[in-house]
Amino acid sequence: MSIVEITVTVMILGILAAIASPIYSKSLVNYRLDVATQRIIQDIEQTRQVARRTNSSQLITFSTNDQCYKVSGIQSLDKPGQTYVVWLGNAPYQCQLLFLAKADEPSVAITNVDVTFDRFGMPNYGILLRVGTGTIQRQIFVAPISGRVSVQEVNALQASVQ
Repeated sequence: MSIVEITVTVMILGILAAIASPIYSKSLVNYRLDVATQRIIQDIEQTRQVARRTNSSQLITFSTNDQCYKVSGIQSLDKPGQTYVVWLGNAPYQCQLLFLAKADEPSVAITNVDVTFDRFGMPNYGILLRVGTGTIQRQIFVAPISGRVSVQEVNALQASVQ
């Protein structure tokens, strides 16, 4: 092989890497956001189920200031004796809790919200929360009466208009 052939091969590989890198980066961000969204949904559902199973109220607290949510009444998986806390800014999620609102006032942002599920698994009020990284965002809605959770993808342009 000549030096010209090696140089051309390295240049082609460099171009392919430059094309593939943004695609890989976007898919990684999308995956992290999907995992965070599913974790939030599962924890909300678990909180509802624990409230029904134990016939007692259960509290889940979301905070945009701390970038986390806490589930009272459920112990931490890796720190026995402590409250179950999920830090959204840390690995593996590396995303942010961008927006919180009560369902009856969806345009009024709040920094902390406590949702209490009664012994029947019904929330004291519905909430709207937005999780995201960069231009990719997911909106999670907890219905005020049934407590059912739904998810919607939101692009950054829509989010800035609201």
